[in-house]
Amino acid sequence: MAFDLIPFRPYGDIDLWNPFLEVPHIHFREYDFGVPLEVTETKDTVIVEAEMPGMNSKDFDISLNGDLLTIRGEKKQERKAKNDDCYCSERTYGKFSRSVRLLANVKHDSKIKALYKDGVVRIEIPKAGSKAIQIATS
Repeated sequence: MAFDLIPFRPYGDIDLWNPFLEVPHIHFREYDFGVPLEVTETKDTVIVEAEMPGMNSKDFDISLNGDLLTIRGEKKQERKAKNDDCYCSERTYGKFSRSVRLLANVKHDSKIKALYKDGVVRIEIPKAGSKAIQIATS
């Protein structure tokens, strides 16, 4: 009769690293979720694209205060019938707000454009011209 050797594991099958590697679902104040952004820059323009699928352009507001661009709104849940039971829902609903500080010096004028198409809003903000100055050393 042979005996199998079983390694000693004081904590059993407890995985201590998983809680550190998981991305938590965080609630900030009354806001339920964030908006994924992509910020790019050309010679004359800063372009911000934000994913907001399943919404109308009337469901969100965009504001620019100094160099802080903010998108906020609400994605409302629609029920098709009162007696429907939902077995699985991975969609996110509720209020949201997302702000991003723009690194470039931007103009605050009527040439700022926002286009919402196919669930993505594209915001084009013209850059303000900056003049190079010569600094004398002493």
